Amino acid sequence: MKILVLCLIALAIADKFDQFRAFDEDEFGRTLIDTLQMQMSTGEPIARFIEIMRNLETSIENEQKEDDKANNEYQNQCTEDIKVLQQESANLERRTVEIQSILDELEPLRSYKQGQADAKNAWKVETEKKLADLVKKRETEKAEFDKKVEEHDYATFVIETVRRMFSDKNQSFLQMNNEAQWQKVRDYFINASEQAKKFEIKKSYSKMFNVFAEIANAAQAEDFQNSPTVNRIVNLCDLMLKQIEDSKALETKAEQKRLNMFVLEKGNFDKDLTSLNNALAQLTAAILGLDNRIQDQKRDLSDYNARLAAKNKQSEDRGGECREKAYNYQLTREKREQKRQLVSQIIGAFSANQRDFAEYVKLRGQAGDFRGKNFQVLGNPTED
Repeated sequence: MKILVLCLIALAIADKFDQFRAFDEDEFGRTLIDTLQMQMSTGEPIARFIEIMRNLETSIENEQKEDDKANNEYQNQCTEDIKVLQQESANLERRTVEIQSILDELEPLRSYKQGQADAKNAWKVETEKKLADLVKKRETEKAEFDKKVEEHDYATFVIETVRRMFSDKNQSFLQMNNEAQWQKVRDYFINASEQAKKFEIKKSYSKMFNVFAEIANAAQAEDFQNSPTVNRIVNLCDLMLKQIEDSKALETKAEQKRLNMFVLEKGNFDKDLTSLNNALAQLTAAILGLDNRIQDQKRDLSDYNARLAAKNKQSEDRGGECREKAYNYQLTREKREQKRQLVSQIIGAFSANQRDFAEYVKLRGQAGDFRGKNFQVLGNPTED
């Protein structure tokens, strides 16, 4: 029965110390109670402990006020810094938009100019081809005309040579006998006919020379000096010379007409090519200028984008610093507030229950656990 009573008393005392034990379970609370225990061991007045606790509470409050002020100043500076950084980012972004707007104008213009240049160049190639075809055609016409003139001149030479045979009284030809004279004329025309067969254009001259050869061959029985065939051949030679001359004149006139037309058409092509070359030179210069401007704008855009990214990163980093600072400030504030409340609670508990608090501290010291974690308050263990 006596043991039961002692246990009940011990439990009552333990319940009385629960609040103090709760202080002792907190690290900061243990430090405060350790301080009280040391003061009690030195015999200092208990009121001194209250004064220390109240000074500590005031110190904590003052520290918090200073911390609040410093945090407000820091966060205000953060707000100002981030505002400045965001404004700088906005300025950079606005500049990138302006540069992109310029590129949006220059690049289509460059494509348009390139399209014009491609069209002009295609026209130039086509004009050069037409001019080349015209020159080639003219060269062919000139070669054909020269061949005609050569063939006309050969026929003229042959006929004039034969005519001189009959008109030049001093030639040795006239000293030949009758048959030899006609044979020479016939052979000469036959040889000319063979040469005329090689003509590319006036192949009819070969037949004409054969006719002359047949006439000479048929007249071999005649007296060359008094033969009517001689006059016939001479008249025929004069007629043929006149026809050849007329034909050559017509060919020359046609050639001149072709030459005039060639000069006119070539002049038009040359004018077109000059105009095209000038236009292409201007377009090439314009495209080169646009390429340089586009390259400059792209370089500026790349630079501003890099600066914008760096500025955004700087703003993000600054924001992160400020948030981290605010988070640490809040943690410190909460911890400091917990300490202040604990000091206030200890002051209140000690002021209201000085004897119990003093007894708890005394028993705490007697238990041999200066930290006050595990000592038991069960009365005198030697009593039954």
